[in-house]
Amino acid sequence: MSLKTGLNTGFYLKLNAGICIVNGFQFITATSHPKRDPIMVTLEGSNANKSLLTLGSSWTLMYNGSSGLESDPGRGKIGFLQMFNNSQPYRSYRLLVVLKRGVESGVHYSEFAFYGHSCLL
Repeated sequence: MSLKTGLNTGFYLKLNAGICIVNGFQFITATSHPKRDPIMVTLEGSNANKSLLTLGSSWTLMYNGSSGLESDPGRGKIGFLQMFNNSQPYRSYRLLVVLKRGVESGVHYSEFAFYGHSCLL
């Protein structure tokens, strides 16, 4: 086990709703292993074509900070809503975990939700 295992991993997605302005997110913890909770994350946006989304250069950093789980809410519980200023709409979003709670064999969480507005189809 390592403090670094699972860091700089996450996911990216293309919104079916078109282009949206995201200005918040929220995690729900997994049902076990609190040391695997994401503590610090980055959120990036992109309007690049799908074929370019695997390239780091196609992403623009929007948020670098708390996941809302620094204070452990318990297992299977909702973390604090993290809001940030953003006025740029994006078609795709990428979340990466940059710090986890402790030494464990990975990072995990149960659910993740975006919050935003002004979706254009």
